[in-house]
Amino acid sequence: MTTSHFLTLNEVAARLGVHYMTAYRYVRLGMLPASKQGRAWLVSEGDLAAFLEGVRTEVTEGRVRWDRRFRNRLLAADEAGAWAVVEAAAASGMDLRSAYRELIIPAMSRIGVLWEAGDIDVATEHAASQVASRVVARLGPLLARRGVSRGVIVLGSTATELHGLPLSIAADVLRGANYEVIDLGPNLPPGSFAHAVRSVGGVVAVAIGVTTPGQHTQLAETMAAVRKAGESPVVVGGAGVTAEEAARLGADGWARSAEDAVEVFERLLRR
Repeated sequence: MTTSHFLTLNEVAARLGVHYMTAYRYVRLGMLPASKQGRAWLVSEGDLAAFLEGVRTEVTEGRVRWDRRFRNRLLAADEAGAWAVVEAAAASGMDLRSAYRELIIPAMSRIGVLWEAGDIDVATEHAASQVASRVVARLGPLLARRGVSRGVIVLGSTATELHGLPLSIAADVLRGANYEVIDLGPNLPPGSFAHAVRSVGGVVAVAIGVTTPGQHTQLAETMAAVRKAGESPVVVGGAGVTAEEAARLGADGWARSAEDAVEVFERLLRR
């Protein structure tokens, strides 16, 4: 990387008229994008200008773009900084249950768009996903709720699904609604999914999540295997499947998001 158009944090602090540690805090809280070169954080001239505009916008709109701050730390593969953004958002009044909807999902969706457009490479996307996964792993235990279990939901995906983070998020949201969740993850053969459904006691429903389209054949195979394994209702969801496709496959319900899935399961299980 050439540094001709990049500034050190000391230079950024001088430009902003703040202490070095204030500039450092801007970076670690995701407010100011920066990349680490060796032991130094470098900020591009363009990102500094965008930061100043963003500050003005936040003041004008009266709201903080926590998702943008979180995304900045994901793109820098900065787990500590990403978690610091979560903590700062919580300290400002954001309920931790909203962190998925307001921080993690928007940030990862935008990173996916950047990757598809060729604005970031796959290594950056993978590193960001790993950081997001570790943040989700830290959030999960904090969202656990006490109370009587509403039953077990077996959650998994198809043999061709590669993304496990959306399933982890769905599992945490469902656990927050007092379901016990067996998260089988992605890349799961239909027979293995069916075996888990047969083997686990107290199953009240099954969830199949897909993030990328074009998996109709694999989804149909998974649905058929799960249907043979038990009589529990099956909900299909995620960005990779439409409500119409789920209906054609014979699903009992469809959910676009994890929060939608909670409502779908509650409606189905009241029958």
